[in-house]
Amino acid sequence: MDELLLNIITAKYARSNIVFPVNIDDKELTVQMSSFDINLISNLKIISNREIVVVQKSEEEILKNIRDNYKVSDRNENNYAELMFENLVESAIKKGASDIHIEPFDGYVRVRYRIEGDLLEVNRYPLKDYIELVSIIKLKSACDITEKRLAQDGRFSYCKNGFDVDVRLGCMPTVYGEKLALRVLDRNNFIKNRENLGFSKKAIEIIDDIISKGSGILLITGPTGSGKSSTVYSILNEIKDRKINIMTIEDPIEYKIEGVNQIQVNLKSGIRFDNGLRAILRQDPDVIILGEIRDYETAKIAIRAAITGHLVISTLHTNDAISTIVRLRDMGIEPYLIKASLLGVVSQRLIKANISNRNYQSANSVARRRLVYELLRIDKDIQEAIVSDKDPAVMKEIALKNGMISFEDSIKDH
Repeated sequence: MDELLLNIITAKYARSNIVFPVNIDDKELTVQMSSFDINLISNLKIISNREIVVVQKSEEEILKNIRDNYKVSDRNENNYAELMFENLVESAIKKGASDIHIEPFDGYVRVRYRIEGDLLEVNRYPLKDYIELVSIIKLKSACDITEKRLAQDGRFSYCKNGFDVDVRLGCMPTVYGEKLALRVLDRNNFIKNRENLGFSKKAIEIIDDIISKGSGILLITGPTGSGKSSTVYSILNEIKDRKINIMTIEDPIEYKIEGVNQIQVNLKSGIRFDNGLRAILRQDPDVIILGEIRDYETAKIAIRAAITGHLVISTLHTNDAISTIVRLRDMGIEPYLIKASLLGVVSQRLIKANISNRNYQSANSVARRRLVYELLRIDKDIQEAIVSDKDPAVMKEIALKNGMISFEDSIKDH
């Protein structure tokens, strides 16, 4: 009997519910049942994250199949792999890890958690445990468990033992097996207000003034891992109860927010940022959250949307506020369009800082990450510099003179 089926439906569960698993693929789990038990089918759907196909058999035949096929050790009977999985996720949550890395090597598997930006080794498993663990994680994430040569993405929710998190999975084949990276999104801690993220009251007032304009584009920029998504979601969470139509297009959807129309980029279905954004514009939106501007086509549509009466909030990979303007120009956006649409830029990053001497110190002195940022509000002088194609250094001088919050200023505000 396929070991993967043993991991999903244990011998104890099969006997107590008189159900026998026959086959599984990436979409369906086929089971034998004596009758259509709706509650059991619902439970199996949750356990397997698959649609359930029922083949009716007599109880005698099902029990015989269970006796003949569940010749397993106490290790499987106690669902060791499932317990290993639960411990992996719950331990990561307790330690405040943002990511879990499961990395196979020659003879062992290393598990590391990313905590405050650092990858810390927390455990090593024998390869036999790794195989069972990977199977469980891929099944829960709706990935193809038979495909080990191609990269795959998936996600699942973990709501158990008082924990409530979303987990995003990425699988990548390596020379020793599949490497798994799991992004852990704690629903209770993911969305914070801007003050808790590290923005000063002055910065919050400026951002509020920018988004109160009703139309135009606000860009949240920075390198990977700088907290851009957290800032976008903090703004989104604070405006979601207004009497407006908010629509997002994201890749991936980091967090599901009630009352907000969220769209997932899906290349297999043909939903990209550019054509998804075009479709959103036909849905009478007031606010558009665009996960990321990656190319000229998406930038052009976002700029046009901002000019035609929509508030657009998006992210971009740049190192500072002024280089964001340069990046838009390099993408091919005409300076007059940038002038007409851009409301402001928040450029941010997370830096390590020893906080042991502060009021919020922990029992141990640790280097935690805190937010530093630039905040540029586009005024008439900056607009003139944009259309005049001024050098970035000159634009920065103008911006600082007119009150741009610099990285240094944000550090002083802490």
